[in-house]
Amino acid sequence: MNIRYLKLLAFVIPIILVAAGFAATQVAFQNTSRINTGLNIFITQPSNVNPGNCPGHLSPAYTSNPTSVFWNLTQGGGAQLEYFCIDNQGSVPDNPSVTSSLSPGACPSTGNGLVFETPSGVPVSLAANSATLSPVSIGVCAGSFALVANPGPTFSVTVT
Repeated sequence: MNIRYLKLLAFVIPIILVAAGFAATQVAFQNTSRINTGLNIFITQPSNVNPGNCPGHLSPAYTSNPTSVFWNLTQGGGAQLEYFCIDNQGSVPDNPSVTSSLSPGACPSTGNGLVFETPSGVPVSLAANSATLSPVSIGVCAGSFALVANPGPTFSVTVT
């Protein structure tokens, strides 16, 4: 084999490997999650658009069985935010909480899995027969070393 071709291969192969490695880190995750609600706790369908204000108590916009949320995440990227409102349709006050089966953390993440950011806007207490005035936001991101899978791993978020 000609020395010139060997030199060319020695130069081109590392460039191809670096380009392929960079391209692999740009793959997006596609995830579907389930959001579960507690007894007498209803939420609006989560949306990636902030509604600004929440519907009033007993509005038909509230459901105890929201449909799955589609999370389209990129390795090492920022969080995808979803917004929803909470309606306590019970006869006693509630101390709402929003939890996930994912590991808690901050976005963007350098980890190797999905991360659930601390929810914002969750009221400390919600009176009986009342709804939040402004939405709760939750964020999920994929770590920069997360395994790329299509579809990505499933997870749940629980509002109680």
